[in-house]
Amino acid sequence: MAEPTSSAAAAVTATAGVGLAALLPWIDANALMGAVLGASLVAYSKSDISPLKRFGALAFSAALGYLMSGDVVHLSPVQESGTGGFIGSIVIVPLALKVLDHIEQIDVSDIVNKWRGR
Repeated sequence: MAEPTSSAAAAVTATAGVGLAALLPWIDANALMGAVLGASLVAYSKSDISPLKRFGALAFSAALGYLMSGDVVHLSPVQESGTGGFIGSIVIVPLALKVLDHIEQIDVSDIVNKWRGR
């Protein structure tokens, strides 16, 4: 388990980054804050990895959550971009890992044989 100071340092860094990014007019601060909160939940749940990998999981999940916030708002009953960013950052990483597991198990010859009717 990571020591509390590394988790606190990551939280302070993420919060400062969100605060600075909110000053930029083309960044949706609500979506960014929701994505960072969701990503921090994802990173907090990964207690068996190093602090550097934890920060990487936080950054990756936050970036994908921010990018997915628009799609979540448009394709679901969610109306706020912050909630969309939160949902996107929590859902996209486990979903992507599950898809990668299924892709690794697919046998291309079985798919070709089904197309040919064998």
